[in-house]
Amino acid sequence: MLRSLLYVSTCFLAGAAMAQYADVRVGLFHDSPTRQVMVMGDRGPLDVWVDGKQAAQLASSDGLVIKCTENGIHAKSLAFDLTAKKSLIFRSPAGMGFRLRNMAPKSPERLYPGSLELGRSGGNLLLVATVPLEEYVGGVVQAEAGKEQWMEYYKLQAVSCRTYALANKRRHAGEGFEVCDGTHCQVFLGRNRVDSIRQAVALTRDLVVVDPDIRLIHATFHSNCGGETMNADEVWSKSEPYLVSTVDTFCLHEPHAVWEKSVSRTKWLNYLHKEYGVDTDDSNVVASVTNYSPECRDLFLANISPPVPLVQLRKDFKLRSAYFSIKPEGDMVVLHGRGFGHGVGLCQEGAMHMARHGYTYTQILHHYFANVHLVKLQNLDFFRDKGD
Repeated sequence: MLRSLLYVSTCFLAGAAMAQYADVRVGLFHDSPTRQVMVMGDRGPLDVWVDGKQAAQLASSDGLVIKCTENGIHAKSLAFDLTAKKSLIFRSPAGMGFRLRNMAPKSPERLYPGSLELGRSGGNLLLVATVPLEEYVGGVVQAEAGKEQWMEYYKLQAVSCRTYALANKRRHAGEGFEVCDGTHCQVFLGRNRVDSIRQAVALTRDLVVVDPDIRLIHATFHSNCGGETMNADEVWSKSEPYLVSTVDTFCLHEPHAVWEKSVSRTKWLNYLHKEYGVDTDDSNVVASVTNYSPECRDLFLANISPPVPLVQLRKDFKLRSAYFSIKPEGDMVVLHGRGFGHGVGLCQEGAMHMARHGYTYTQILHHYFANVHLVKLQNLDFFRDKGD
C-alpha cells in the first residue's frame, strides 16, 4: 500500500512539474510590428473566440483578415465579419495549428503549431502563439541551425534551445508573453519541417542543462569565437561559473573565423579622442592604437589610459567581434578580426566542426560550458530538494 502511495505521489509531482514546462508563449513578429494579418487553419478548421467567448469556426478553405480599428480588432473572411474589443483567439480542434501571413508589412506565410491570441499594442496587433515546448524547440533549431547539419549538433542545439527558453520565460512578462521570436531571444519562424531535427528533438526530449546548484543555465551561443571564448562578466558585467573562457581550435577554419574592416585614420583617432579622451597628440599613444596585435583576447584597446573597452568599439563601429588587431595602411587603419558574435558560451561553428568529426553532443556541451549537468525536466525539483 505504501509503495503504491509513493508511486502515485511521485507520478503526481512529476506531472505537476511537467505541466509548468508544457507550453511556451511566443510573441510573433516582434522585430516587425504588424498592423494587418491573415489567419488560416493548417490542414483543418480553427475555432474562433471573441473576447473570451466562442463565436465561429473558420473553415480550412477560408482565411480571416484581421486589423486594428478605433473600435478594437476587426476580422473579416468570406463567411463572417467579427469585431473584438480586447482579443481574438484561434484554436485548432484537431491540434493541427495555424497559418499566419503578415499583410502590413508583407511577409511570406508561416505555419505554426499551437494556438494564436491577438490583442492590441498601441496601433499594432499583438500576436502571441502558445506552442508546445518540444515543437517550439524544433522550430528554433531549424531557424538557428538550418538544414543539413550533423545529428549530434542538432541534439546539442535542441538541449540548448530548450534550456534557454525555460531559463528566460520572464524576459517579456510585461508584454504579455514569455519569449519573442527574434534574435533578442531565439529565432522562431514556425513549425520545423526537417526530419533529422524532429528526430534530434525526440532523442533529447525534456533534457535541459543545469549548473551545480541545479539552476537552468543561460545557454548563450554565437557564430564563431575566433579561437577563444570569453568570460560572461567580460561582456555583460555578470559572472556565471559555467560561462568561462576556453581555448577553441575547432572554429579556426570555419566560414566566420576571420574578417576585415578598414576605417580612415582620422575617423578612428577622432572617435577615440572624443569618446574616451585618448591623447591623440601623443605619438606613442597614436602608435599603440593604430598598430595593435593582441596575443589573445583583450578587454581594452592596447591597454592605454584612459581605457577603451573593445566591446564598445565593436558596437560603435558595427564590427563582427571584439577580437581584432590593427595595422596602419596609408590614410587608413585596417582591423583584422577573428570570430563573429559576443564570444560567450557555445561557439556554433566550432560545435558544428566537432559534430562532423565524431564528438557526441554531450562532449561538445562540456567543451563550451563548465561544470554543467543534463537533467530531465521532471527531475528538476527532486534534485533541487536533494541539494538542500
